[in-house]
Amino acid sequence: MRFNENRPLAWAVLAACALGSVFGLGGNSLARERDRVEDYFYDGAETASTTRSSMDAYLDRAAECAQVMASEAQLHLGADNANAQKMLDALESFSGDDLDARYAAYQTLQGLSDQLYNEMYAAPLSDADRRSFKQAYDDFWGSDKYVRIDPYRSMAAEFDDSLDGFPASLAAGLWGVDELSSFGA
Repeated sequence: MRFNENRPLAWAVLAACALGSVFGLGGNSLARERDRVEDYFYDGAETASTTRSSMDAYLDRAAECAQVMASEAQLHLGADNANAQKMLDALESFSGDDLDARYAAYQTLQGLSDQLYNEMYAAPLSDADRRSFKQAYDDFWGSDKYVRIDPYRSMAAEFDDSLDGFPASLAAGLWGVDELSSFGA
């Protein structure tokens, strides 16, 4: 039997091929693209570079600076300083693979760093006592500049936009491809 002799069978085969390619290959393509963007979060563009230039590296640097700020605040303002303790608590939830949780903790650190800065400069301390805190504070906000301009945010937003509509949303659902955190981009 030839397909031109049995048109309903031919249409059924064509529909099966089209659906198979859209949902099978399309879902796999979406999963690969998501992995590529997520790898960019961790590795950045320069994977062979000796310094890490990625969103992950910038967030890690900000966390290191926040640790120093909290330690300095506890040293000079007292171990029971509420904002320093809040900063240390936020740092505990900062590590991990949940990108949304990391970014939420980072935003918490931003507010706390300014509050600690105000407390450190309101306290009767010498410039020498404030030096380590001030350097960590400046480095924290230097990292923030890179977090705001890193291409990952726009890449993730573009990926999330590509999941909207038919058939991408259906293929993503079938393949378990989730949106990425675009950190408010």
